[in-house]
Amino acid sequence: MQNTLSILNTIFFWIIFATVALALINYAVRIYNARMLSDKGGGLKCFSLSEFFVNDKIFYLILAAVVIIGIGIRVWQFGSVPGGFNQDGAMAAVDGKAIADYGTDRFGTWFPAHLYAWGYGQMSSLLSYLIAIFVKFFGLNPITARLPQLIMSIAGGVFFYLFIRDIFGKGAGLIAAVFVAINPWHFIQSRWALDCNLLPHFFMGGLYFLNKGLTKRRRYTFISMIFFGLCMYCYGITIYTIPVFLLAVCIYYLIRKRINWKDALISAGVYLIIAWPFLLTMFINFMKWDTIKLPFVTIQYFSGSVRSNDILLFSDEPFKQLILNVKSLLNTTLYQKKDLPWNDIVGFGTMFLCSMPFLFAGFAELFRNKTDGAKGLVLFALLTGVWAGLLTNGVNVNRINIVYYGLMMFIVLGVYFTIKEIRYTKWSTLCIYAVLGIMLISTYFTTYADSIKYQFYYGFGDALSAAEQADTEKIYVTADAQGKGYSQVSEILTLFYDETDAEYFQGKKNDDHGKELLPYRQRFAYVSMSPDVVARSQNEDAAYVILKSDINYFDSAKYNIIQFGNFCAVAPR
Repeated sequence: MQNTLSILNTIFFWIIFATVALALINYAVRIYNARMLSDKGGGLKCFSLSEFFVNDKIFYLILAAVVIIGIGIRVWQFGSVPGGFNQDGAMAAVDGKAIADYGTDRFGTWFPAHLYAWGYGQMSSLLSYLIAIFVKFFGLNPITARLPQLIMSIAGGVFFYLFIRDIFGKGAGLIAAVFVAINPWHFIQSRWALDCNLLPHFFMGGLYFLNKGLTKRRRYTFISMIFFGLCMYCYGITIYTIPVFLLAVCIYYLIRKRINWKDALISAGVYLIIAWPFLLTMFINFMKWDTIKLPFVTIQYFSGSVRSNDILLFSDEPFKQLILNVKSLLNTTLYQKKDLPWNDIVGFGTMFLCSMPFLFAGFAELFRNKTDGAKGLVLFALLTGVWAGLLTNGVNVNRINIVYYGLMMFIVLGVYFTIKEIRYTKWSTLCIYAVLGIMLISTYFTTYADSIKYQFYYGFGDALSAAEQADTEKIYVTADAQGKGYSQVSEILTLFYDETDAEYFQGKKNDDHGKELLPYRQRFAYVSMSPDVVARSQNEDAAYVILKSDINYFDSAKYNIIQFGNFCAVAPR
């Protein structure tokens, strides 16, 4: 499969490269001939350019098919593929349950603007608040924990289509719909929960309404500020990206007289009404001020934070770090180098590996396009992602996810440009992406699904459930689920799968799910398994969740051992 995909990628890349080169040459020749006619007194004329036109009936049939396919592949086996659960997603879900139950995070902080999470790293809060809505009505499980990401990913795809359609027309919009429906990055991130992966979709929603505000009615600008304000609660990098983006857009369109000072100030007010708790959280952590508790939000100081180490401006050697950041930026965008297992699939990249020639043609389409729409937003969107990559140290796909809608815009415009210049290429391009799309979906639900579940601790939840069914007083849980001694990961997975009550976790009560138990800190022990641990616990009424590599520590004559993936439940006979 990998050899076939590698060969196809090479063939498709050179087909697209040659097609784009031919389209650019054709465009250059037309412009040259037009100038020659102008020099002869004929006026500056361009030879006729074919438009990518589809009649309304066929357009809506294709669009309906794309929507069905795009949503269908995102909801198929949703909750079970990828198997297991990521620790950061579990963290967001556990805090989401606490918010749904008590209006606090799992530690008891009242409506935090930013989450404590791992302590040293923190976590953005919006995903947990969205999860809380579903938990309130349907309980905590992998589906309710992942639903906000799925819904916002689909919404982001819709915003992307509408944005391109509104600025560049129905033809470009249709290309955008097809591309976002099968795009590897967009598809993969839509099916699992990670706080920062909400950012690009809220950003895309802001772009859509901002364009509407600049071209239609001013009130849409104010709606866009709601989206940009909510972006701040999606990922920490927004502190140096979203305000810079908004300031740059404001200055640009003030100069062009597309907005006035009154609208700019109202927009800033709407944005700040939503964003100020996050902005103040970042400020008090920079200044090392005390936590501020208000009736409706807590602005928390995190004494153990190390997040500033991720920012170029706080690096010990900024120039050297900048060079490294440029390399990371290129690797995760233009070159599409292999990233973390949960961010891409080998052989497909984030945008399909053969797509990059279209990116450069997209610039030609943007700058020659004469539409009245706020097309400058397309360039600002891409530049915002580039800015994030330059200022964020060692970016990977999720750290720079704000760039991908911008990349997609230029790839779509490149396809649009090429089809208009050379009409027959629409069929070859459609065939290329149809083949790649089919292979992507086939790989995702088979070989990729089989491998990624072990990255998401597949079997841990079943092993914990089996250990709890032994009805022992105490449960020993391996601290090595992620690596030697990573007890925090094991604990958060336990809290997630056990649906632990936040107040039971805090020690405020000794019952969970209506059952009297030992206090949480006595009931659960997170340890690296060893013969000494097993020997010391033999006289206790205890069950165990262990790695399968630790089975030899237990005498099968004394214990029942049941394996689930890489984990085992162990209970006394």
